[in-house]
Amino acid sequence: MSRQAKQAVRLGTSMALAAACILASASAYAAWPADKPIRLIVPYAAGGATDILGRAVGNQMAKELKQTIVVENKPGAGSMLGSQQVVRSEPDGYTILLGSISNVLNMYFYKDPLYDLRKDLKPVAQIVSVPNFLAVSKSVPAKNVAELIALAKQKPGELSCATSGVGSSPYLSCELFKVMAGIDLINTPFKGGAPAIQSAIGNQTTMVFANEAWPYIDSGQLRGLGVTTAERSPYSKDIPAISETLPKYDVTAWYGFWVPARTPDKIASALSKAAADALQSQGVLNTLKQLGATPKPSDPQQFADYVNTEIERWAAITKEMNVQAK
Repeated sequence: MSRQAKQAVRLGTSMALAAACILASASAYAAWPADKPIRLIVPYAAGGATDILGRAVGNQMAKELKQTIVVENKPGAGSMLGSQQVVRSEPDGYTILLGSISNVLNMYFYKDPLYDLRKDLKPVAQIVSVPNFLAVSKSVPAKNVAELIALAKQKPGELSCATSGVGSSPYLSCELFKVMAGIDLINTPFKGGAPAIQSAIGNQTTMVFANEAWPYIDSGQLRGLGVTTAERSPYSKDIPAISETLPKYDVTAWYGFWVPARTPDKIASALSKAAADALQSQGVLNTLKQLGATPKPSDPQQFADYVNTEIERWAAITKEMNVQAK
């Protein structure tokens, strides 16, 4: 066989292999999500609001997609450990991240985030928005935000504030509260909202900022003083907005789904539709009511636009706060 003929054979073989790989890949995507269970990574501890939300929406999405969705809790580093795991996963639609506003805030609270939010993850859909609740243990004498601020000024550096990790929206809620109220608090981060709440109930900390605190307030285990959103929550209208005491105070927490950046757009759109359909389920809506969360379904582009708006907004706010990245 001549040299030219051998080269032609090699070229033909290479092209055939490439075509086979493309067909195999296309076939795999066409089969999605029939091949195997989908992993939903929740980057916080079990039992918190993110976990409860993920399991409620994930279970309903599994019905919509006719495929099992397995929730895996991967807490740590202000949600970065779990988020990084998704970044490193295959972009095949079988690994999803339930992220939050923390994924944006980590850009400003950490000098070296473990991933690049804009480059390494693809937005799929916003799920909900939710206030953080400011609550105190029943032994604390303050009955409202103004009295809590006065108490903190009487005891500078003595009162502690439990939050769910550096870079989380509760952590930022505490930091912004300190700055705007002109008080000195000890911000005490935990690995999730559940342990932060328990610390306040058990009097290990003075107060807690947590978006999952409403059931504990409603049951009388904690005294709710305020919500971090600009207006009162429709689910707990008796609790004032902190902005009623500190004008312009506003920290609105939100949650959404991301997938690895190179995940095909068709899969991202299918996941977005499944999430939107799940948010119409009465069972999911009942869970959202318990969490004080408002459904915010969106398509991938709408969520991407919203995330970019949040990135710009918090860049300005954290700069004014003179946040020192860790």
